[in-house]
Amino acid sequence: MGLELKKLNYKIMYPRKLLLLVLSLTTVGAWAQGSFGNLPKTVDVRDVEIISIDKVVFSSHDSIVVNPVTGKVDTLIIDDGMRIATAEDEAYFTEASGPARAPHRAPAVTPDPSLGGVERIGMQWAKTGAYLYTYKYPSVDADGNRVILSSLMGVPRRQFQIGFAKPNNVLIACHETITSNFEAPTNYKNEGGDFQSGVGMMLQYARYDRVRQPCCLVIMPDYEGYGITADRAHPYLYQELTARQVVDAVRYGIALYNKESGFSKFESDWKSVSLGYSQGGSVALAVHKFIEENGLDEELHFAGSVCGDGPYDPVAHLLYYINDNGHTWFVKDAVEQNSGHEAGSVSMPIVMPLILKGMCDSNPLMRQHTVDDYLSGKFLSTGSLDMINAKKNPKKKDQFSTDDVSDRYRQQRKKGMSNFVTISNPYTGTGSFRLSYSAAEVREMFFKEADKNVHGKLQQMLTEECYNYFTTSSNFIDGNGKRITPTGRGFMQDLHRALESNNLTVGWKPKHRIAFYHSTFDTVVPYDNLLSFIKNQDDLRYFFYKDSDRHLRAGVNPSHTVPRTQADVFVYETASNKDHVPAGKDFFFFGSWGPVGITGITPDYWLYKWVLKGDNETSINTPWPW
Repeated sequence: MGLELKKLNYKIMYPRKLLLLVLSLTTVGAWAQGSFGNLPKTVDVRDVEIISIDKVVFSSHDSIVVNPVTGKVDTLIIDDGMRIATAEDEAYFTEASGPARAPHRAPAVTPDPSLGGVERIGMQWAKTGAYLYTYKYPSVDADGNRVILSSLMGVPRRQFQIGFAKPNNVLIACHETITSNFEAPTNYKNEGGDFQSGVGMMLQYARYDRVRQPCCLVIMPDYEGYGITADRAHPYLYQELTARQVVDAVRYGIALYNKESGFSKFESDWKSVSLGYSQGGSVALAVHKFIEENGLDEELHFAGSVCGDGPYDPVAHLLYYINDNGHTWFVKDAVEQNSGHEAGSVSMPIVMPLILKGMCDSNPLMRQHTVDDYLSGKFLSTGSLDMINAKKNPKKKDQFSTDDVSDRYRQQRKKGMSNFVTISNPYTGTGSFRLSYSAAEVREMFFKEADKNVHGKLQQMLTEECYNYFTTSSNFIDGNGKRITPTGRGFMQDLHRALESNNLTVGWKPKHRIAFYHSTFDTVVPYDNLLSFIKNQDDLRYFFYKDSDRHLRAGVNPSHTVPRTQADVFVYETASNKDHVPAGKDFFFFGSWGPVGITGITPDYWLYKWVLKGDNETSINTPWPW
């Protein structure tokens, strides 16, 4: 039988930590300009160090199709992948004629029923390329100290058969949650990266072709704690800090691009857009906020952001785990469809230590606390913190991706677990204890498997004090039904305030366009995050694609619903009935409404184009954007 150590909630408050806490109380809830040190008015490209330059090739094929309804013809680009360029690829890019330039058009074929009656006339295979620059740049850490971080930059490559590859825009690419360093953007090329991942799909914006336009200079930083800083803690969901670091990467990346000889200059009307999914979706919105609040709109020609299934409101996010019983607000055959989420559970358990560790490692309110204030000895026995820290190991086999973490949890459900756990005690100091649990005991905590993840019961994952605080509604909602934030101190009050300080739905009014994509079936990053934004930003003008009513069913009705051409915010409540990870694949690759496989327009790119030119993008309201 497992041993559960019950720890007293008594902490010795050292003077330095007390001072840090007192000082930090005045800053929670608002982002102070320059709160991590003065933001330089300009950046010096001499501070950038190039680590490597690689040539990559994007392989794709295009297919000419006919819409039998309209009779119109168009060419679709189908992505096949990306790899480091070979000698054969180089010949393709440099020869003006010969076999590398020979057309590869297939003969006409009969209509394919799987394409919904669209006639495929022929196909042609092509290669396009990009340079991948890996570079170091200076930024700041949570203490305002100088830190050197790493970033990837995808540069559209000049190609003979096209004649130019001038970036139309800059894509500020914000990557999703990762737990291993080999998944970081700057390691993508070294690890045979999956082009269907978020990193791989955002690099597609650096590809030039005649159909998918515009093409971009893609700047995709490693978040602190990854890339060349894998030995450092990752400040997970510390939004202002991550936004500052990403913006620094973009400013230095643009300076590097402008300095390098041989690159085409930007189009005169170039714009930048921040884009991401999951953690990347919230970082994209945080970048949006940081750019506006620090007066960088003009310098970066900022157009707005595209945010997919992001944790914009951490408190609402965690309360969903506590209270939700599967609501999706999607009605079919007069019955609301259920997501399968159960109140008091989390469908991706590694999220909890990521959030708590990120807060304890970096947030000023949390540094006097430790993760074991919040996570039970039973959950700590899974080795989750060790798996997170394994990102600093040099070999891929010794690191844990999110899939690897899920595999470990599934094995523990089958075989039980035994691990050394470090727990602090005010009387005996910090010590290590071996805690063992049988498979049956583990299954009480990890109670089911779905979508390759185990689902965890929070009552067993959290300490008793932490769980009781989150399940006491009066800690979060007052008698008038309004959200409240504590003013007193305590280990849970400090966590509550730290989470609220990273709420991107309050404390500002966006000035540039935002396009949101969210699956209401997402149980990892719930739809409540988007609902919070709509409720708290009621003075903005909203357009809901295809008259979606899920927000109305959820009791959220913005005051200003307008046509697409007049909107500040485009909301696409996706028709997908998928959870977080497969919904993300829909966002970047497969598409999840109507005939996206036919049109070749994926949700991320479709919404990106609206942010750039929403008032004259004719394709938004039709399933046939040609």
